[in-house]
Amino acid sequence: MDNNNDSPKSLTGQHFLFVTFPAQGHINPSLELAKRLAGTIAGVRVTFAAPISAYNRRMFSKENVPENLIFGTYSDGHDDGFKSSTSSDKARQDTAGRYMSEMKRRGRETLTELIEDNRLQNRPFTCVVYTILLTWVAELVREFHIPSALLWVQPVTVFSIFYHYFNGYADAISEMATNDPSGSIKLPALPQFCLRDLPTFIVPANTYSFLLPAFREQIESLKQEENPKIFVNSFQELEEEAFSSVLDNFKILPIGPLITSRTDSERGAEYIQWLDTKTDSTVLYISFGTLAVLSKKQIVELCKALIHCRRPFLWVITDKLYTSKEDGEENEEESTRSFREELDEIGMVVSWCDQFRVLKHRSIGCFVTHCGWNSSLESLVAGVPVVAFPQWTDQMTNAKLLEECWRTGVRVMEKKDDAEVVVESGEIRRCIEEVMEEKSEEFRGNAARWRDLAAETVKEGGSSFKHLKAFVSEHM
Repeated sequence: MDNNNDSPKSLTGQHFLFVTFPAQGHINPSLELAKRLAGTIAGVRVTFAAPISAYNRRMFSKENVPENLIFGTYSDGHDDGFKSSTSSDKARQDTAGRYMSEMKRRGRETLTELIEDNRLQNRPFTCVVYTILLTWVAELVREFHIPSALLWVQPVTVFSIFYHYFNGYADAISEMATNDPSGSIKLPALPQFCLRDLPTFIVPANTYSFLLPAFREQIESLKQEENPKIFVNSFQELEEEAFSSVLDNFKILPIGPLITSRTDSERGAEYIQWLDTKTDSTVLYISFGTLAVLSKKQIVELCKALIHCRRPFLWVITDKLYTSKEDGEENEEESTRSFREELDEIGMVVSWCDQFRVLKHRSIGCFVTHCGWNSSLESLVAGVPVVAFPQWTDQMTNAKLLEECWRTGVRVMEKKDDAEVVVESGEIRRCIEEVMEEKSEEFRGNAARWRDLAAETVKEGGSSFKHLKAFVSEHM
């Protein structure tokens, strides 16, 4: 596919191609790494390729990037956007399976065009960096004899869990899930994990376990590489032991934290003006990311907790849809309507905000988060304590790390209510008070320590900076 803007002036030197899956948790860190590579390593050119659908949905900004970073496209087969089914678990599985299959077919075709086009214009790609769930990219560039590296957009602890699951621990984890759900398991060089701490994909009864083969395929594909290299959006000091827990000669390079600071957000945004009126460390910031969808029952419990706490809050509520037998299809904003008058007296509800900018605001005292890895890292880099409220996939493990390993917050305890898992309002209030009052000094101190370490690691001479520079030197 065509490149989206003018090519760089020089056609000499290394040319890196970044290929990202069209999800915010993949786009943000991969674009940040592309910008960092283009902006700090002399003689390097970078092309950032995302699906046409991501451009159409304006999932990222092309402004304020280094002049040697250009943009390209490929097709995921759904250029006008992909809408997942919400009617049933089976329907979700079927539509997701069709999407992944179509993305592989159209992606190979259109990425081949991009690779050939650049070769014919005397600017061949010399290395490809791709994100999780794009194993077909590694297979394709292998056919072109172009070296590649995986960008793992989750903590290395999660990569290690998948690695050990596929290398001898699958039966033990399945046995625990079936016969001892309250038990725990110890994996090499990792903490002790309960079932609720593991990525949901490897828990047999989970709705999304059908995606597990994609992760197996990822591990097996890496083994086929002569020199498998994996960038990890983390840093050495954060997961010291976990970085030594993977074998098979995988070369794992921590190059994070990869945090995007937007420059196109409005300086005078209403929510920033509102935060400016608040006292230091008093505001709750609440966001569950772009994919996790809360049930109506869960939103009601959260509303009750916020009203009872009477603490100022900034809550991001999007138009994500939830389907239930009782209420049919309803979005998150509609589920709050009966509480809006009381909520608006205490806090502010927005449909979008510049999250990292908000987290760095002096008024923020706690982040109630779904524990997506981007959000988890942003909380650490901003030095903000958390109430960990995980929903699925790696979020369960991230919550464990935040609470027990990095000690920057507390995790909610969920309760099974009929067929639905819900965190009750009383439990949400307990966690908020623990972070904001009872243990606030401890959590703030720990968060500040990680904030300072994160800042040092990406500076020249820091561990992540040195890892990235060494990788590029190897390819020069």
